[in-house]
Amino acid sequence: MTTGDTIVAISSAAGPAARMIVRLSGPDAGSILKNLIHRADGGKSGASPSQAMTPGAPAIAQRVQLAICGESMPAWAMFFSEGKSYTGEALVELHIPGNPLVARLLVEGAMRAGARAAEAGEFTARAYLSGRLNLVGAEGIAAAIAAHSADELEAARQLRSGTLARRLEPLMNELAELLALIEAGIDFSEEDISFLSAPEMRRRIVAVVESLRELSAGGERYERLAHEPTFVLVGYPNAGKSTLLNALAGRDRAIVSNEAGTTRDALMAEVALERGMIRLIDVAGIDEAADDSVDVSNDSPPTALRQISRAMRRRALEYARDADFVIAVREINDSRPAPETGRAAALRLAAKIDQAPTANGGGLQPGEIAISALNDAGMVVLRARL
Repeated sequence: MTTGDTIVAISSAAGPAARMIVRLSGPDAGSILKNLIHRADGGKSGASPSQAMTPGAPAIAQRVQLAICGESMPAWAMFFSEGKSYTGEALVELHIPGNPLVARLLVEGAMRAGARAAEAGEFTARAYLSGRLNLVGAEGIAAAIAAHSADELEAARQLRSGTLARRLEPLMNELAELLALIEAGIDFSEEDISFLSAPEMRRRIVAVVESLRELSAGGERYERLAHEPTFVLVGYPNAGKSTLLNALAGRDRAIVSNEAGTTRDALMAEVALERGMIRLIDVAGIDEAADDSVDVSNDSPPTALRQISRAMRRRALEYARDADFVIAVREINDSRPAPETGRAAALRLAAKIDQAPTANGGGLQPGEIAISALNDAGMVVLRARL
């Protein structure tokens, strides 16, 4: 990325809309706009781009007619002078009718007049380089753009507002003061002067470390929002996991069968919930008989099928270990608890209650959610819990 030149880009969402925005930023933004203007609206007098963009001038909006492919196109031009704009540079926003083709032609016209196409994130990068935005704020903007839920937007808002920076500043000042006192003690080591005792220094350093640990532990709650939370369905073969995956995804993502062991590898689907998207992963049923601890005599080496089963079990346990949440799925008529994965299950489901011996689910265990992916029983409750 280079600076000092003038960049241009479409700054609104792609696709037809009532209005689109094309943004110019850099020292030549005003002169480039002059080349794009067909005439002032109705020939009326108004501030010229150069006048409106004099350093320190207030932001103004002006109705203009742009020349695009020989045609006159009405638009609003928003002028921001150097030091008063988002990027800290002279900046023009052109609000035009929301036709993507018109926007692209306008960008091409600006490039012919001397601008260059902005790189991804370059407007925010210039805001950072000009001191209009700190690094944490820039990361907050990136997080807001990538947000998929209300919680992610809230985390991004806190990042942009400087909540993290404000919590770090006292700790940074404390460390700087401690460093100054230590250096002063070294400089006057031959004098009978004590700036800070060793126990007091240790106490203050430990206090800073503990504060940073608390801040880091709290930050993990927001780190999870940086990606779509991952849920893994674990259970014995034929517990109903694949049917559940299809029901939550709203499409046939997995092949289902009454025969156990249909799923041989992990299948992933994105599921839209009220508060955002999640990734739901269906792994192969965990067969206890495929455990690596099973003794196999030297005279009877493992068959290819046994080796495949063991590999499937290892893969399923790996997904369960790496997921954000584990969902244990048990067939309602299977009295065994869900297989162990080394992690506590966030949710425990009793599936196939449409096949239960009694109408209320019969063998439902404490804490389980009774569901049927075939007739939607319990699915509203499950989505809410997810």
